[in-house]
Amino acid sequence: MKKLLLATMVLLSVATFAQPQLSVYNYAPIESQGGFPADLKKAANTPKSDKEYNPLLVSMLNQGRILYGSEMNQYLDNIKEKLLVNHPQLQQEVHIYILQSTLVNAYSLPNGTILVTMGMLAQVTNEAELAFVLAHEIAHYSEHHGKDDHSKGKDKDVVSRYMRYHQFSREQEFSADRVGLLSFYKDSPYSYDIFDGLFDVLLYADLPFDEIPFQRSEVEEDFYQFPDNYFLKTVANIPDRSNMIDTLLTHPNVEKRRSLVKGLANNLSNESRKRFVQPEEQFTRLRNVARFACIERFLINHDYDKAIYNIHVMEQTFPDNNYLRRALATAYYGAAKHKGTGQTSTFLEPYRDVEGEQQQVNYFLSKMNRNEYAALALRKVWTALQAAPQDEYLQNVAKDLINEIFVKNKMKFIDFCDYPQGTTLEEVAQAGGDTTRSAAANSKYDRIKQQNMSAKVLPDPKFKTVNYMLVDIHSDSLFKAWVNDAVVNAEMQAVLDAVADSKIGNETSMLITTPIYLTYDNNGRIKSLDADKRNAERLQKLMCRALKRNHITPVTLTMDYTDPTTEAYNNFAKMRQWNEDFTNAGGLDMRYHTSDNLDDIAAELGSRKLCFVHVTDAPGRAFFPSKIYLPWLIPVFPYTLPVVVSVLCLRTREVNVNFRIIDVVDGKTEVSGHYSNAEVMDKAYINGYVYQRLEQYVRK
Repeated sequence: MKKLLLATMVLLSVATFAQPQLSVYNYAPIESQGGFPADLKKAANTPKSDKEYNPLLVSMLNQGRILYGSEMNQYLDNIKEKLLVNHPQLQQEVHIYILQSTLVNAYSLPNGTILVTMGMLAQVTNEAELAFVLAHEIAHYSEHHGKDDHSKGKDKDVVSRYMRYHQFSREQEFSADRVGLLSFYKDSPYSYDIFDGLFDVLLYADLPFDEIPFQRSEVEEDFYQFPDNYFLKTVANIPDRSNMIDTLLTHPNVEKRRSLVKGLANNLSNESRKRFVQPEEQFTRLRNVARFACIERFLINHDYDKAIYNIHVMEQTFPDNNYLRRALATAYYGAAKHKGTGQTSTFLEPYRDVEGEQQQVNYFLSKMNRNEYAALALRKVWTALQAAPQDEYLQNVAKDLINEIFVKNKMKFIDFCDYPQGTTLEEVAQAGGDTTRSAAANSKYDRIKQQNMSAKVLPDPKFKTVNYMLVDIHSDSLFKAWVNDAVVNAEMQAVLDAVADSKIGNETSMLITTPIYLTYDNNGRIKSLDADKRNAERLQKLMCRALKRNHITPVTLTMDYTDPTTEAYNNFAKMRQWNEDFTNAGGLDMRYHTSDNLDDIAAELGSRKLCFVHVTDAPGRAFFPSKIYLPWLIPVFPYTLPVVVSVLCLRTREVNVNFRIIDVVDGKTEVSGHYSNAEVMDKAYINGYVYQRLEQYVRK
């Protein structure tokens, strides 16, 4: 008996040791572990005609959003075992997975699958709160609750759109709370005094991880300051939401559910019940990991305002964390790239729509101009680069920002002062500095001499904040070299482009991702996800035929669920993350945050060039001002009346096709093409355009 017990302990210790422990100190995006779950394989292979087919689960798998087998998953499974200690059949039927989403929610599916979002794991305050969330979702399954069909919502985020499909009715939510508490939670060792905290989490689910003031020192230094009107004197208070109309909340019925559950729990003894059954230190560590994972998702979604503030919150606990430092640099860089093209709405929520300390970030970001954006981003990247000088991503981002400042924005090296803001020429002279070479020199020869980067750039009355933002790195030899390279390369860009173009098209293989194909109805809702998926699959097959015809091996980035492996699924998930990152960039030529994840994948697949196609088919405008001349045809040619009316008043279809070939490792767009038509366009035209672009590329 002792030998058996010893052997069991050894096996358990080996299993525990073999599973990587998640940590924020060496944080990397979390991957699935172990074998591919049999129930997920079954769900992925269930025919659409089968009543057990679940579009949510299949869609989330195809997005690479499901996380399984990690330490975080095991933590949830341990809670499930305590809740279902008296329900062995449910133990076998219920499977819990983590959904890579910042939304604070959990979902129960008809096949017994429960999805807990990373956002929920990031926001709960103790293990018992998680236990009740799971008890509630298990009750939905055990009671066979149905769902309201809201699948055609206008949500941009794919998770939000699919989650809307899986909303339960008000009565079912109350029933799940009652059954979850009395049938499952009651049998567990978890405390009854956690309901106020849990329902507060749901009530304020859209807020950041914490409320910590965002100080000016986060974006300023001793040697430069932004104008006072760049900062709010006071931020908007977060109102008490307990009296708000529940239909306006992220989680409806919160206050009513709180009252119901607390009323039921008042009759139950809380003696010997705990908030933490597993080690509290493990909960805290895993919650921090979940918060890092949410920051990663903010970066992929290009929600840079949320990323910046939540990084600020986490830096209070982890002030010198390499991941946070790099993520902050990425957020400011991405914001600067979007600002450079005027696309601020894609990453910045209007500050008037934001509550609490986050509003300070959004207000500040709304005030900066593009030069200030680029200079501040360069500062953050340079700081991260000092801690990780060999980081190729940070090196490339720094060079890209230098190009943004000195080439695209046409600033000069002498536009950046070597002395702090507010320094006068008299103070420079008193300190022993040479004041004969001012930035406002009148002599032609003085201006020529100023081009010499070894000279100090002196203060100038015309200088503004941005001109002082690089004081500490302006004289750095590496910075000077990169600035010089950017200027020289810009002058030779036409030659470099010609050389690069001559090398295009000599690949022996190419990555082909499933095209994004979206068809909208007159209300701006997606018509049919299944039909769009079929159109995308047909287009992908056509792209493969075009490559094969030209002796290029297509490597399709799809997941084969007939014999799935965790390694293949993790690689697929990384590719989907890059795909989202690229799509959210809106066509920007930038270094994608997720490109780092693809180095090994590209080497394994034998190609780093990817063909990406995005098709949207939406209703056109009912009236075209450009065709205002058409009514003049009626007096001359009366028989044209029906045609003129149809052209002017009837809706047409606007089809847009975006075609790109991208180097997935360095983020550069090799080929870019766009085709649009404001008339009804048959799918054959779309397919023909994509086929033609691929033919042109591979034949060079």
